[in-house]
Amino acid sequence: MRHHKVRHKVRPDHALASVIPRSSRRDRDHVLCGIHAIQEALRVGTRRIESIWLAEGREGKRLRQVKALAAARGTPIEIVADPRLIEAAGTTVHQGIVAFMASPPLLTFDELTTRLTLQNPIPHIVVLDGVKDPRNLGAIIRSAAAFGIGGVIVPGRRAVGITATVTKAAAGGLEHVGVAEVTNLSQSLERLKRLGFWIVGADEQAEISCRTFAFPTPLVFVLGDEGSGISPLVKHHCDALVSIPVCGPLRSLNVAVAAAVLFYEVMGRELRQRVASAIPLPETSSL
Repeated sequence: MRHHKVRHKVRPDHALASVIPRSSRRDRDHVLCGIHAIQEALRVGTRRIESIWLAEGREGKRLRQVKALAAARGTPIEIVADPRLIEAAGTTVHQGIVAFMASPPLLTFDELTTRLTLQNPIPHIVVLDGVKDPRNLGAIIRSAAAFGIGGVIVPGRRAVGITATVTKAAAGGLEHVGVAEVTNLSQSLERLKRLGFWIVGADEQAEISCRTFAFPTPLVFVLGDEGSGISPLVKHHCDALVSIPVCGPLRSLNVAVAAAVLFYEVMGRELRQRVASAIPLPETSSL
């Protein structure tokens, strides 16, 4: 059996490991699946895409758009059987498309903060203390991209890294939001203070509501793991703690949902202020 490239070239059907790009054989973190995420990666072009696999028999407008973007960037596309996509993606939820990409660029603290502090206004930052669920991390990155948050800082230990699951859940957000990995969150928060950032942590036990708190700028949001929240040491370095008011029987929110609520609360206020003052919104820029 042979599988065909869209450019009508053929190649023998060897074992799966022999046809998956070398970098992706080493680590599935280099594999991206999902139409929207791959389309955004092609559109922005911040990461090299080695090749794209499409499932046999899959058609549709969005897949045709992906094909057109890939052709414009010179990215090769191959048509393969669905079992091969499942094996490459590590999941059956691949939407009929898989891309083999360069590794997501993790920034250093200095690289991220230098990039952000050169902008006007300075974008806000998110610091995550021990978030271990990859879907939560990806969802937070996606919300950060939607609300104009400039960067995410994660610890090198006791947290999830940038995996294929994170990338898919981020749905293209990694192409717009820089992610930095640090060895010590407490020291990083103090360095952010010296750069002029205000540190505000989310804590369901906090007496101050995010609805009434006057958020200063530039701002660092601190969010903790769902089970234990922000660690006491990291909490000690926050300038303020705020809670999200709820009215139902459940008193706590998923960390990714809490992040989106806070982003909306802060960015909604800033948007209204800019509109009222006729201040133009900053243009969205890719990394």
